[in-house]
Amino acid sequence: MRPSIIQLKRVFFQRFEVEAIEPSEGTAQIEAEDFDFEGITFRISLDAQSAMTEDDADPKIFFIILRVAIDPDEKKPAPYQIDVSALGIIEISEVIEPEKRRDLALVNGASLVYGAIRELVTTVTARCIPGPFILPTTDFRDHSKFLQTEPPQDKPGQ
Repeated sequence: MRPSIIQLKRVFFQRFEVEAIEPSEGTAQIEAEDFDFEGITFRISLDAQSAMTEDDADPKIFFIILRVAIDPDEKKPAPYQIDVSALGIIEISEVIEPEKRRDLALVNGASLVYGAIRELVTTVTARCIPGPFILPTTDFRDHSKFLQTEPPQDKPGQ
């Protein structure tokens, strides 16, 4: 085992709102534990900023700001309405080229911060009537300017 080239130094929660959704009259409580997230719309806000000054050509520390929210939806109600914002402090190894560090911090750092959000939501909701709400595992590669999110398509005839 060896340390990763990206390190999560700290996570601070800036906003944490979780509300169990009351079932409509005559309907059963939505069970959270096996909830199917297919069709649920997440509001995601994500940014990575260097902790260094603008004239620093060799940034290694980045702030990751991530907000995840699920709003009520009449078509497919979720058991909870959530709105969580967190700030992560990420350190990128100097072995990574300086121009690629922000992108790495954004994609991988967002995954680390999201993991902390996911854990806290699960922990808090475990004591609520609908049960533990385990957010789905996510992929933040679509925020990258260097990484592909989908495999290349085969050309016809190959």
